Amino acid sequence: MLRLAHRAALIFLVVGLTFPSLALARRRGVRPGESIRTALQAAHPGDRIEVQPGVYHEGASNDLNALTVTVDGIQLVGLSQPGRPVVLENSGSQSYGIWLSPADSTGAAAQANDERPPCGASGARLRGFSLSGFTVRGFSEHGVHLACVNSFSLRDNTSDGNEVYGLFPILSTHGVLEGNLVLRTGKDAAVYVGQSDDVLISDNEVHDSLLGIEVQNSRHCMVIANDVHDNTLGILVDVGVDKVIKTQETTFVGFNKVRDNNRTNSAQPGDFIAVLPPGVGILLVGGGTSTVSHNTVTSNHFAGIGVVSLCLGLALEGEPCTGIDVDPLPDGNRVTNNLVQGNGTIPTGDPLLDTLRADLVWDGSGSGNCWRANAIGTAVPPVLPTCP
Repeated sequence: MLRLAHRAALIFLVVGLTFPSLALARRRGVRPGESIRTALQAAHPGDRIEVQPGVYHEGASNDLNALTVTVDGIQLVGLSQPGRPVVLENSGSQSYGIWLSPADSTGAAAQANDERPPCGASGARLRGFSLSGFTVRGFSEHGVHLACVNSFSLRDNTSDGNEVYGLFPILSTHGVLEGNLVLRTGKDAAVYVGQSDDVLISDNEVHDSLLGIEVQNSRHCMVIANDVHDNTLGILVDVGVDKVIKTQETTFVGFNKVRDNNRTNSAQPGDFIAVLPPGVGILLVGGGTSTVSHNTVTSNHFAGIGVVSLCLGLALEGEPCTGIDVDPLPDGNRVTNNLVQGNGTIPTGDPLLDTLRADLVWDGSGSGNCWRANAIGTAVPPVLPTCP
C-alpha cells in the first residue's frame, strides 16, 4: 500500500503544481439571474469563478453545450449550501453540460466522435481545470466532459440524470475525481475514465446507473474507497477497440464497497454491456497488470469479481474475435484479499452464462492471472491459480 499511497500523493501534488499561479488569477462572482457562460467568456487563464446557489440555464435550448471551457486553469466553484445547491440544468435539448477541451475540439464537427476528439491527433492540451460544488442535471449526452486536459480536479459535485455519461475525462492526465455523487446515468457509465494516465477515482458514491465506474484503455489509474451500488454493473476495467490508445494497464481497484448491482440492463443495442446479465460487481475485460484488492463485493446476482477476455463479450454478441486492433486477453491481473460473498445466486436462464455464475469468475483466458486470500463462497473454476 505504501507505493499506492505515494502514487496518490503524487497525483494530488501534480494537479496542484500545474495549475496557473493563483496569485495572478482573478476572482469573478455569478449570482442568480446572471450568466456563468458570460463569466467564462471573459475569463483569463487561472481565473476563479464562484457561482452562488440557484438553478442556471445557460445558452439557447438547442445549443450543443451549456458551458464550454477552452482556457487553461479555470476554477469553477459552486458555492452550494445545505438545501441550496448550485444547479446547471439542461435548457431544453442540450447534449453536454460542461465541455472542456482545447479550442480545436469544440463545436458540432469536432464533437461528433467524442471518444476520438481532434486534440487526440493534434496534441493540443489544456493545462489545469477544477470543478467543485456543482449539480449538473438532465443532459442528453454527458454531464461533464473533459478532453485532452493535463491536471484536473472534479470534487464534491453531483451528476444527476445525464443520460450517456456523468463525469467523462478522456485523453487526459494527472486527474482526481473525488467525493462526487453520480446517479441515474441510464445508457453507459456514471463515471468514465478513458485513454488517460494517472487518474485517481476516490470516495465517490455511484448508483442507479447502467455502469457505475469504468476505466478503459488507461494506465496507472486508481479506483479507491468508492460506494458503488444499485447499478447494472458496478466497476468495469476494460480494453476497447477503435481508440487512440490501444492498451489497458496497471489499474488498482481497492477498498471499494460494491453491492446490489442488480438494476435492469438499459444498455443500447450493440453495446458490449447489453449482452451481460444484471448483477456484476467488478469485471476485468482484457487488459493487463491490474490489481483488485481489499474490496467488499456482496449481493450481486450474477458475479462478484470476474476476469474475462474481450472475446467472451464478442462471442455473446455473436461476433468473431478477429480483426480487432487490441489484445483481447487479460494478463497478469491479481485478485487478492477481497470479501466476495452472496454473489451469483440468481440463475439467468442462459445455460452458458449460468456456468459462469459465482463470487469469483475466470473464463480461463490470458496468462499470469492469480487469486489469493479472498473470502468467498463460490468460484468458477472451483480452483483458481494462486498468487506467489
